[in-house]
Amino acid sequence: MKNFFFILMMTLVSSNQSDFDGTKLIENEGLVIVEYNAPFNLKNSYKGFSSLFNVNKSKINIENNPVQRKEMKIRNVPTLILFLDNKEVDRWTAGLDMKIHVPVEEIQKTINKF
Repeated sequence: MKNFFFILMMTLVSSNQSDFDGTKLIENEGLVIVEYNAPFNLKNSYKGFSSLFNVNKSKINIENNPVQRKEMKIRNVPTLILFLDNKEVDRWTAGLDMKIHVPVEEIQKTINKF
């Protein structure tokens, strides 16, 4: 399990679309929301992601991180996963149209619970 979280922290990328393929190490404690997506689907990135607050945000390119895609059971992109102290506490996944149809207020409400 330690190896998984090491991989997770080493592969997190900034929330800036232009940095989607870059890597950025963030704190692995506390509240973290990660958007898993693929370059072919960047146009469907979660629109409200940048407006979420009181949470560390990162994006992961699943094409560059196939091990993590498998470990986290990412089947649809984009997928948002909320972690609290390295444990998944909630998940939102795209529908058949490859978009997440959850209002940003609903995700922020979940974040605010922690």
